[in-house]
Amino acid sequence: EEFSGPLGHLGNAMLIPVQNLGERVEELEPYKSRTIVVYCRTGHRGGRATALLKEKGFNAFNIDGGITRWDSEHLPVVKEARDTTTVH
Repeated sequence: EEFSGPLGHLGNAMLIPVQNLGERVEELEPYKSRTIVVYCRTGHRGGRATALLKEKGFNAFNIDGGITRWDSEHLPVVKEARDTTTVH
């Protein structure tokens, strides 16, 4: 819900919840030679994910303050088109 929510997400972002990261880390193997930017809503879960990725040998860093801070600084995000259809 956060990923497609009102704050949006970073372009080209891949959604892997921190609770699933350990079992899904192999999905990031093609990016192991690159820097991986990690974030969540406020930075706490992103910090945990960054630590796990670093333990696995990835070059990762967490956006301090998360997407909330990113948005407050008016930096670019992707926002999903929301279906505003009302069902009665």
